[in-house]
Amino acid sequence: MNLEVQDVTWVRRGTRVLEHVSASVPTGSVTGLIGPNGSGKTSLLTLLAGLARPTSGRVVLEGRDIGAIPIRERARIIALLEQQATTSLDLTARQVVELGRIPHRGRRAGAVRTADVVRQAMADADVLHVADRRWQTLSGGERQRVQLARSLAQQPSILMLDEPTNHLDLGHQIGLLRTVRRLGITTVAALHDLDLAAAYCDRLVVLDGGRVVAHGPAAELLSSPLIEHTYGVRAEVEHHSLAQRLTVVWHP
Repeated sequence: MNLEVQDVTWVRRGTRVLEHVSASVPTGSVTGLIGPNGSGKTSLLTLLAGLARPTSGRVVLEGRDIGAIPIRERARIIALLEQQATTSLDLTARQVVELGRIPHRGRRAGAVRTADVVRQAMADADVLHVADRRWQTLSGGERQRVQLARSLAQQPSILMLDEPTNHLDLGHQIGLLRTVRRLGITTVAALHDLDLAAAYCDRLVVLDGGRVVAHGPAAELLSSPLIEHTYGVRAEVEHHSLAQRLTVVWHP
């Protein structure tokens, strides 16, 4: 499903957090939102998910204004993994993942089908081994992966990830993004780690001060001048012959 942001400005509590933002998310792509802290990545994800309306401009999903799509229908299309997703309920990890099936209740997916979907989502997120543990006993990394499984259990057409590698060790950071690519779901991910963005994103949208400063294919867009201009950091961007991927190496 093609998702577009058309000249969006968002004023929130008197502060202009996004200004004249335009970008597109092609079907089947992994699009990374990168930029310094406070650049507007989470705000843009919020609008893309339809959780708020822009002050001006539009977010369009397959030709439809996303704000006009009923919440239940939208929840069957878009899943959002937030930075600090949590719950105060006394649930097991499996029960948290089952929450992802709520938008599908009353449809033709029976209990057996739901159980299969939940199990597969937990396997994809590598959390089957904690299925019966209580949420409150899980580590930060385990909670993040359980919430990823909940998002996958929604069987969305579009997956949105807000700093999904927070709390994860390196192996699970790589595993999470590799899983997302393997599943082929249209994905928008706000990322801080430029090396991970270079390795796993097809396209990038670079934000700074609530504006888009660059967007396009990751391999063409990432460059030393862009990183220095946006982050104030000297870095080298190159295709590593051993890793067989684009890499970003920063200088102190």
